[in-house]
Amino acid sequence: MGRRITVPIAAAAVLAAFILSGPVLGQPPAAQAATIAERSCEDGLPDRAVCGTLTVPETRGDPASRAIDLPYVVIPAETQPPTGTPVVTMAGGPGQSSTAIAEALAADPRIGGGRDIVALAQRGSLESSAPLDCPAASAAYVDTFTDDSSPAAEMTTVAAELKECLTAFAEQGGNVSAYTRTDTAADLVELRSVLAYPTWTLFGDSWSTKVMQSVAMTDTAGVDAVVLNAFSPIDRDIKGDAYAALENALRTLSERSGGEYADLNTDLADTAALFSDEPVNGLLTNPFTNRQRYYSLTGSDAVTIVQQALYDPETAAAVPYLLQRLADGKTDALNTIVDPVLMNLSRTSLAQYWVEACRDEQPFWSPDPLEPVAEGSDEEPTPKPVLTYLTAADQLCGPLGLSASAGETRTIVPQQQPALIFGSDTDPLIPLAVVQSGTSSFPNSQVVTLQGAGRAGVIADPCGMDQLAAWLGQPGTPVETTCSDLAEANPAISADDVHPTSRFDSVVTAVERQEPFQLTIPLIFGGFAGLWFLGWLITVIVQALRRESIGLLIATGIAPVTGVAFLAALWVTVSSALASSPAFTLVGVPTVTPWLGILLGVGFLGIIPVWRLGGRAAASLAAAATIVWLGMIVWFVWVAVLPS
Repeated sequence: MGRRITVPIAAAAVLAAFILSGPVLGQPPAAQAATIAERSCEDGLPDRAVCGTLTVPETRGDPASRAIDLPYVVIPAETQPPTGTPVVTMAGGPGQSSTAIAEALAADPRIGGGRDIVALAQRGSLESSAPLDCPAASAAYVDTFTDDSSPAAEMTTVAAELKECLTAFAEQGGNVSAYTRTDTAADLVELRSVLAYPTWTLFGDSWSTKVMQSVAMTDTAGVDAVVLNAFSPIDRDIKGDAYAALENALRTLSERSGGEYADLNTDLADTAALFSDEPVNGLLTNPFTNRQRYYSLTGSDAVTIVQQALYDPETAAAVPYLLQRLADGKTDALNTIVDPVLMNLSRTSLAQYWVEACRDEQPFWSPDPLEPVAEGSDEEPTPKPVLTYLTAADQLCGPLGLSASAGETRTIVPQQQPALIFGSDTDPLIPLAVVQSGTSSFPNSQVVTLQGAGRAGVIADPCGMDQLAAWLGQPGTPVETTCSDLAEANPAISADDVHPTSRFDSVVTAVERQEPFQLTIPLIFGGFAGLWFLGWLITVIVQALRRESIGLLIATGIAPVTGVAFLAALWVTVSSALASSPAFTLVGVPTVTPWLGILLGVGFLGIIPVWRLGGRAAASLAAAATIVWLGMIVWFVWVAVLPS
């Protein structure tokens, strides 16, 4: 059940005074003032969390604007009264959880013990009263992976679906133009005011770092410190940065592999060329429709999928070996990461991302990359493979007719608040150099490099959290500038440790999802072998106690004993590999795993003594065992032995 909260008395008093006093310089008219109201908290939040709704005008300055509701959460400090200023956070991207970061900060007693942690949902998010989400457009985008047309041509259906959604949004009284970084920053400023916090510390993550930078510039007196994870300053060309980041991330992984994967960027280029020459086919599940379709992946699709796979540092550990196989022509190796990547994409509200990009980013970013031509050549440059979600924005923004945000919204005014900036050297979206350039926006700042963090960020890095907690204790205090926990925890999987097969991962997925139908053969084998082993063991013990001969009986135990041993060994070897690298089965199984088939072979031969026992019962057992063992042998050879 949800929990009811009471709006803090101080906040209510400030709100009442605000309404009674009339317009204030820099604020909208009284009729358009922000208000707050209590609401029940969602399940899963800390017990001490209190929740409310911030109501703001959709279009500030327009008296006729409708109001929109933005949920917020306050997780009070464990120690009351708080000893530090509040920390306010937002989601790291459109469609993502607005409370995940806040919960992580509150759970750390060094941070949440003495500070209120506040989270505000972004306008246009699914949590708000006016979501910009468009599942039909998102589903159409995923379906572009089933089409081998050019990336631009593939977006026709996406554009039509998104336009239909936005038309419906407008018919309900919505103003699509009111969903920009500047509008979201104003929401945060108003939340601070109505919650009666004199100052607070901003915590921005990826997309929301731009929002927090805007807040720091417009509400300077209300911001005492700033934390920016994966900082992308408001004036950056995010498309150009994305291509540079992908190249840099692969270069870093190559350097960190100790020479085993010498040039992953070349491997990716070779992979893209192979896919462009002959699109690769397979089966995918559209996470928005739950329908299975055959994909037809081009070079651009492959580049997009690899970039998304690098987001998670655990998955990124498998990418070097995966790219090596793809570049060698083993294109089916990509099968295992297609569905996980698409599932990760589904966690982002693509429609909201595109709408905001069409105003704040796309008008200011660079064209798609081109292959360089020789100096003096009169040949036309050929396009490189692209990141298709960025190409989608290029194709969607024109038909949507959204005007670009004012250029001054991208003008940086350096701020003097102390700032702590985190960046990853394997981030495939925001280059570390861009993060480091943020020191010009916040001259009183420090940069902490999170090695091997991908897009996981400081919340996932124990060393990073140590630096954050120490710095928040006294903003501006020097901290360690490099954290290597995630790089050490997720080294690149070595080719020497892998027997390549893309089929076994489906077994691991079925176990994780508890899908018994996908495990029919091993479950039948395990049940049969286990029951046979128990029955055989009991019989051996009974006959031994009776001092009866057990010679032939011992021989009849070869099959059940080796069957159980096979399953145990398979479980141990695969579990150990997954413990050391959770993405291991995306690329194969441990090299010892196929050799476990010897136990199956011995067990199959061990059925022969059962036939020699004679009698109808023994014959029935032997016949059933023969069928079960043959089925298991065929299954094991298919999923774990044959390379794929």
